Order: sequence, then C-alpha cells, then structure tokens
Amino acid sequence: MSWQGIAGLPPEKETELIEKLAKRIVDAGLGTMAVMALQSVGPLSFAAAQVGLVAGSPILMTLDMMGVKVYEYAGLFAESSRSKVNTERLITRIEELTKVAEEEQKRKKEARDEGPQQGWLKKLRDFFT
Repeated sequence: MSWQGIAGLPPEKETELIEKLAKRIVDAGLGTMAVMALQSVGPLSFAAAQVGLVAGSPILMTLDMMGVKVYEYAGLFAESSRSKVNTERLITRIEELTKVAEEEQKRKKEARDEGPQQGWLKKLRDFFT
C-alpha cells in the first residue's frame, strides 16, 4: 500500500478500524493500560504519529509484506486534523468495551457464587467420604 492510501480514510472505515482495534485491545486485557498510554500521549498525538510513521516505516513495510494490515491502523492517525479526534474516539470506545467486559465478568462471578455455600469443614468431610 502506498503512503497516499494512508491519509484520507472514509469515516465509515475509520469507525470500523477503531472498533476492531478497541476490541483487540480489550480482548487482550489491555484496556486500562491502553487508555492510560493514549491519554498520556494525547497532546502529542499528531507529532508522535508523524515520527512513528517516518521512523517506523521499515517495520511497517516488513509487517505489510508478512500480511499484517498495519497501514490501515496507521491511517487513523496520519492526518493532523483527524489524529486527535480518532485518538479520543479510540479511548472512548476502549473505555466502553472495558466497562462491558467488567460487567460480564462480574455477572459470571455472581452466577458462580450464587450456588450453595459450603463451609470448609463440610467440604473436607465430603472429600473424605
């Protein structure tokens, strides 16, 4: 993919990529850490994106040859006018998905804990009988 293909993604493609990236981050259990990292570099997001694209271009090209679609994600942050907006959208979506995942985990734990409670002595007695 050429560098011209990075900038100027259509809004629906941006939304799709943000959703996909946020899901991958949350599924890996890195939601809170990713939000913290993105918020800490938020004021410098455009400059960091530009430096990353220039300095990381050999790595990006190598990954592209290996079949990893990194240029799609790089396009989210390539344009100065969209960089900060997309960073905020990504943070918001990660926070939403993290909250949903935490609620789901809490429900599973409550469902597991709703069973009959047994004391340790009864468990021990049942074990030996």
